[in-house]
Amino acid sequence: MERIWKAHWPPGLDEARIRLPQEPLAVILKRNARRAPAKPALIFYGRELSFGELDEASDRFAGWLKGRGLRPGDRVAFFLENCPQFAIACYGALKAGAINVCLNPMHKAVELQHVLDDSGARVLVTSDQGYGVVEPIRARSPLEVVVVTAYRDFLPERPTLQPPPSFLEPPRACSDTEDFRTVLGSSPPLATPERRALADTALLQYTSGTTGVPKGAELTHGNLVVNCELMRLWLGQTPDDRVFGVVPWFHITGMEVQLNMMAYVGSTFVALGRFDLDGALRAIQDYRCTLTTLIATINVAIVNSPTTRGYDLSSLRLCLSGGAPVPAEIARRWEAITGHTLVEGYGLTETTAPTHCNPPHRPRYGTVGLPFPFTDVKVVSLEDGVTELPVGASGEIVVRGPMVMKGYWRRPDATAEALRGGWFYTGDIGHVDAEGYFTIDERKKDMIKASGYSVFPAEVEALMYRHPAVAEVGVVGVPDPYRGEDVLAFVVRKPGAEIGEQELVEWCRKEMAVYKAPRTIRFVSALPKTASGKILKRSLRDQARSA
Repeated sequence: MERIWKAHWPPGLDEARIRLPQEPLAVILKRNARRAPAKPALIFYGRELSFGELDEASDRFAGWLKGRGLRPGDRVAFFLENCPQFAIACYGALKAGAINVCLNPMHKAVELQHVLDDSGARVLVTSDQGYGVVEPIRARSPLEVVVVTAYRDFLPERPTLQPPPSFLEPPRACSDTEDFRTVLGSSPPLATPERRALADTALLQYTSGTTGVPKGAELTHGNLVVNCELMRLWLGQTPDDRVFGVVPWFHITGMEVQLNMMAYVGSTFVALGRFDLDGALRAIQDYRCTLTTLIATINVAIVNSPTTRGYDLSSLRLCLSGGAPVPAEIARRWEAITGHTLVEGYGLTETTAPTHCNPPHRPRYGTVGLPFPFTDVKVVSLEDGVTELPVGASGEIVVRGPMVMKGYWRRPDATAEALRGGWFYTGDIGHVDAEGYFTIDERKKDMIKASGYSVFPAEVEALMYRHPAVAEVGVVGVPDPYRGEDVLAFVVRKPGAEIGEQELVEWCRKEMAVYKAPRTIRFVSALPKTASGKILKRSLRDQARSA
């Protein structure tokens, strides 16, 4: 497709003049720390961690990893909520040449076990609270050492914002683990980051598929820094910006668009561990934040709250949204209440977050904007996956560019299916208009977006089949005004089973991350199926919506 979108890029953006970075993020962070060592890198409920402190602490963590025998290419996993310890360990592992594995802190043991086994992580950094999930499966995992921290260890004596109550709990004893503060206090710093090529894998970011088995997208050092540079140019982000963020860092949006951009650009990052409406608005107001990236559910919470207008958000110059489509009406209400346009972008785990973004000077609500420089995008036929479709016609969106992953970790079959002829097949159905703005129509696969998180029905079904009362199950997404989509399960009970809806809902919440667990269960005598025996998900969705 002719790159018609270039005419509407942000003013002054000239692809021919862009010089893509040639150094890994760890090297760039170190340079920013030398340039402004006393400048706050992270502000966490009032606790300030300067660039110099972040650099030195991550050097010490890197030195500790080397002392434990970690080699370049070994995997280090993180099972943490947003906190300074996450950033220190993340960049320390990159400096040591490790491949980072970011785990969802809401995972239950069965989900955690799979990712640890698949990645082969030798080291895990977690909280004392998270260790309760890790400990029962540790002996069956490849883990050689676990480092434990308490969230309150990096909180100030008098927080300027209210931390989550669990962050204030007294530290818990965790046997046979290393203490994070002791590691930093006793380890010699690694003087020079391990040399890593831009083509080397930096991050295994786990995502599911139609099989329901999470697989690791291999994102390279080049993927990370290239997308940081493209975002910097697109958004005009500078070291003078003060960025607010609450999107979780284990998710590619929070990791790349906020945490990595702090390290790459040298901007100050005001971060929260979890979303709290009052805390988020107060952080923007009190710290005079100029830029933020949120997700649709947070946008909805802010525009629906009667208290929002009571906060001074005038310092903001740019508000981004990602993770899930934002209804045009919500975007318009956001602008009316905050006085700022909402700039929506689009990307996937496999593309290191954004491949598209609305130009800040010319956003078009209801679309995900224009492709980034050096990025080719086309819409292809759903019939053959090859024929390129004209403007306005809907088909599968396929992408190629320097932010696209190298493949799935140890999954050549899945890699070959997703990467064909140099193009990444997104699985999303959409179309492009005459000016190059793309719109996502629906998902080719059955993926559900609940509160910005990806939920794959096959994975939820596989977990639900573990319950002794479940004979058959079909999981679909249904529209929800707050969460975007909700998870609904149609269940056929085994003969003689008398389990009720609430009992099964509670079981699901114990066995899987809360955002995956069905909030509603509908018991049926049989599931609609094709002649070949496949469950008709479209029929289930129709039943759900008609009810």
